[in-house]
Amino acid sequence: MKKKYRSINLRISLQFLILLAIVELVVGGIVYKISYSRAVFSSQSLLSVCGRYSSDIIDAERASDWLENGTDEYYRVTENDLRSIKNEFGLSDLFVYKPMTDENGDLINRGRFIFDIVEEGDDSVRKMKLGEIFEELHEYDLTVAAYETKEPQYRVDYAPAGRAPMLLAVVPMMLDNGEVFAVVGLTIPMLTITITAVATTLGMVLIFAVLIIIFAAINLLFIQRTIIRPVKLLSDSMNTFVSGGNEYQYTPVTEINTRDEIEQMTDNFNSMAESIIKKTHELENAAMQQERIRTELDVSDTIRSALSADSTYPAFAERKDFELCASLKNTVYNSCSFCNYYLTADDHLFIVIGESVGNTLPSLLMSMLASESIRCLAGRGVEPFRIAAETNDRLCSFERNDKSMTVCAMIIDIDLSDGTMKYVNAGMPPMLVKTAGEPYKAVEQTIQYNLGEMRSVSFTQKTLQLQQGNTLILTSHGVPDMRNSSGEVFTGQRLEDEINRISSEEYHLNDMIRSLENDLEQFRQGRSIELDTTILGFRYFG
Repeated sequence: MKKKYRSINLRISLQFLILLAIVELVVGGIVYKISYSRAVFSSQSLLSVCGRYSSDIIDAERASDWLENGTDEYYRVTENDLRSIKNEFGLSDLFVYKPMTDENGDLINRGRFIFDIVEEGDDSVRKMKLGEIFEELHEYDLTVAAYETKEPQYRVDYAPAGRAPMLLAVVPMMLDNGEVFAVVGLTIPMLTITITAVATTLGMVLIFAVLIIIFAAINLLFIQRTIIRPVKLLSDSMNTFVSGGNEYQYTPVTEINTRDEIEQMTDNFNSMAESIIKKTHELENAAMQQERIRTELDVSDTIRSALSADSTYPAFAERKDFELCASLKNTVYNSCSFCNYYLTADDHLFIVIGESVGNTLPSLLMSMLASESIRCLAGRGVEPFRIAAETNDRLCSFERNDKSMTVCAMIIDIDLSDGTMKYVNAGMPPMLVKTAGEPYKAVEQTIQYNLGEMRSVSFTQKTLQLQQGNTLILTSHGVPDMRNSSGEVFTGQRLEDEINRISSEEYHLNDMIRSLENDLEQFRQGRSIELDTTILGFRYFG
């Protein structure tokens, strides 16, 4: 199922709207608290001013007379003035009363109204007449504080029974001698204060929202230009590359110049895409190369099989005068070792072990030519040194661009009647020889040319007199030159030590060779074979 993807632009916009809502709520809450506090303070200031102004309008001496003798014309004028103040400043209540005292002159929770300003025609039960006494003053505590401090007193959320919450102010009315004669009470609905705070908050929030939206619009344009557009270009390029089929073509993205992580990611993707294309071509070439290698390896195995004797051991099982076993277990790509042995006469055994130098298919052909040349010359009874010389000249007669295409060979002719062994070592590792009562030892050898290395060279032939029970061990370079996973070389000395150890435990050559192969496998530690490992053992009985 194909995935559905959301636009990054839409996601950024939604995230901005959510963030804007959260910020607006937080800012609105803070602004409302500030606005509410300021509105309460402003209302308190207004009530204080209105209270002092009202107390200035009222003549305290006349007010005392009014309480004793009733109203007069001036009382009604004053009442109208107070009503004007109430209406002008939107007060909910404006009333004046004189608290009563006990016989000690202390204030008690009773009072006599002087003024209770209401709208004309209002028949509210709140209307109190001049001189009317009322009990249980709601603002008694404020009245006491106003008498004591001679300063206005306030109460927030004042709510008389059955009425909405109010902001109440009690302002002392002073006599000329500085004493408090009465108090002026004023109220403003808390709803009015709240509405003022809300209006202020909405205005501030709206202004803030407009500023945020303007800033966000600019920021979104910047994001669109520096992030969304480059990301979309890169995404389109990625989609084109991914869905490009098997053409392995990619046009690098060069339009992104943001100088930040996006440009770095683009450069990395360009490099990755080019690397993928390069690796893909390399894998295709490697697959073709592997196919060619498999073909050449098959040819190598065929050539190797053709150049080497039958691998059924022990060889010449019917013979009682010698024992011969060999192993051509490991063959690697483009490397061809050969191991051959045959009777050139009833009493003459010819042994040759060799390998090509180089890693090309033509070098395998050199091995084949060398092996066949040696076989033909040996069949005619030619001495080993002459066989080496003539084979060398034949190989040198071929035109070769790669001069490393040579052949190493150990050529051995054994007279089985008397144990005389003639041999030439042309580049192979020294043979190991065991005589009666002695361990295996490497035979010292003279450094000589490989076959096919230089025309018209002489090869030194050596003679070894075999006695009853003498044993020979011959190997290709793949045995002493083997490396393990740590890069350590097996070496000829280690080969000599291992053969002596194995010979103390095994007698038959076939068992000895198998044990040596196991030791080589353990030493190699899983590292791939680099050279063929050919091993041949010969024991003379006489």
